[in-house]
Amino acid sequence: MPTYYVAGHGCDTNDGLTSETPWKTIAKANQTISCGDTVCFRRGDTFYGAILPPDQPDGGEFTTYSAYGDGPKPVVSQFKIANKDAWESCGDHIWRLDLLDTGKFTGNITEMDTNIGFIKVSGKIYGCNSFTPEKLENDWDFCADEQYIYIKSEENPGERSDDIRIACNIRCVTFADYLKVENIVFNGTGGHGIAGMIIRHAHIDNCEFHEIGGSVLDGFGTNVRYGNGIECWTDSCDVLIENCRFSQIYDVAFTMQGNEVTKGWRDITVRNCVMWNNQQSFEVWSDGNLPDTGFVNCVFENNTCLYAGYGWSYEVRPDKENSSHLLMYHLVCPLNGIEVRNNTFAGARLHTIFKAGGPGYVPEDYHLTGNTILRPAGQPLINREDASDAVYEAFCDRIAGENRILDNLLPGMEADL
Repeated sequence: MPTYYVAGHGCDTNDGLTSETPWKTIAKANQTISCGDTVCFRRGDTFYGAILPPDQPDGGEFTTYSAYGDGPKPVVSQFKIANKDAWESCGDHIWRLDLLDTGKFTGNITEMDTNIGFIKVSGKIYGCNSFTPEKLENDWDFCADEQYIYIKSEENPGERSDDIRIACNIRCVTFADYLKVENIVFNGTGGHGIAGMIIRHAHIDNCEFHEIGGSVLDGFGTNVRYGNGIECWTDSCDVLIENCRFSQIYDVAFTMQGNEVTKGWRDITVRNCVMWNNQQSFEVWSDGNLPDTGFVNCVFENNTCLYAGYGWSYEVRPDKENSSHLLMYHLVCPLNGIEVRNNTFAGARLHTIFKAGGPGYVPEDYHLTGNTILRPAGQPLINREDASDAVYEAFCDRIAGENRILDNLLPGMEADL
């Protein structure tokens, strides 16, 4: 199984087989590699484009994406970076850029998309999508149609900043069976960092996921925007995520979710990660009524989760009430074998836990043990919804008896780690 090398100074006509003859692009790797191969990105370089691993037969060798050389982790980004002279006036302080014309931008010029999650101007994220040009009101509000992004600006955006980045609905990595990803930073997508429909045998180690999400979820009009760091969809198994870092994600750092469940989620572990300034840290939901389906041996342990609900997405999302570390929507499948243990949860905006329906709907086999919870004084542990005083107090007593809860007014509500 060969190892291939990719570097910013490389050339796609090279053989890619040594660090002296690297390829230049992710696209070349996508076109060339086979199951079980290894792709190494040069440290210190940034690469644009989506990673599309080859389909893997059952029982195959792991396909690996990693890093080589010295310096910081390589970055795999989906940002489209506007050229300074690319903007044209539409009148009334509205400017547009053609997202189908690769002469107008650099960055990801491989995948075309106009479903924008956010823009980043001189290092600052702006996430207000007005959806139509007529509703653009404030500086750096944006919207898009099937060809153009439109931005509200008192003057030509290219004259105000030489670093305008556009995050479109382009997934950084599509999960495949027997996939290993390590030592890489992912950013700049309006969709997910890593996701796939059915995931079997994956290992994500020492990776980073930053500035992700905000695109409109297909099929829901403009009412639902989305974007997770890592998502394990229905019927996934044997997934290990460890030593990773997640920040500034529209929705959740890590989620197990899905409908039409035929088996469920088996043997999935997230451990030793740091998550901060995301809308949520860890989410589960399931939809399906087959017997013996749901979550089995799923573990979230030894993670540090900080300042849920204090990321960029809070101000622009309609569902602010779910600003919590632990998110549970409907859990319809009968099995909920989830262990949340030995984590630190600190500084959530509204609650440590959000459960659709409130505490009375948290399943008995969803276990929280040995965690340290730091919250502002007086903040509810979980959203109450229609729970009676007795149900709410019994739930809080149970959690307090199995975890350490510290009521502090935490200094500051943002982390820069």
